[in-house]
Amino acid sequence: MFQQQPFGHHQSPASSESLALYAANEAVSDFVCFVRDNNVGNDLVDEIELPIPKSVLIEAFKLVIVAEERPEIRALLLKAGLTLCQYHVGLGERIKVRPITSPKRRKAEDTWLAIKFKRTLLYTAVERTRLTKVYQNALKRSLH
Repeated sequence: MFQQQPFGHHQSPASSESLALYAANEAVSDFVCFVRDNNVGNDLVDEIELPIPKSVLIEAFKLVIVAEERPEIRALLLKAGLTLCQYHVGLGERIKVRPITSPKRRKAEDTWLAIKFKRTLLYTAVERTRLTKVYQNALKRSLH
């Protein structure tokens, strides 16, 4: 990908941009491996489980999307970046989101858990919309 340049006391803007992009690529790669290795799927997860803070990952995805020239890779980066909407501050235990067949469906026994689940799903949808806008803006910058 990128060759690491030696660190000096004074870096040119180009080398600091290269270092930022290198770090962003590393963060995105670490996140993708984390999601794969932890079998996140569609689960809703507490942000504390992330290997890197969510805000840092969002910025990393933006940088990598802007720098990527291949449209098919940009689309994959956008899709991977949107999975960050599944991570929530203070969620606690992971909420497994799995489809169930209708004979197994039943009313939630714990009303508080049902409310928490609905609220978390709503927040996930709002966060997906927000992140879509963030990444779409990065895509627009990359096309100019």
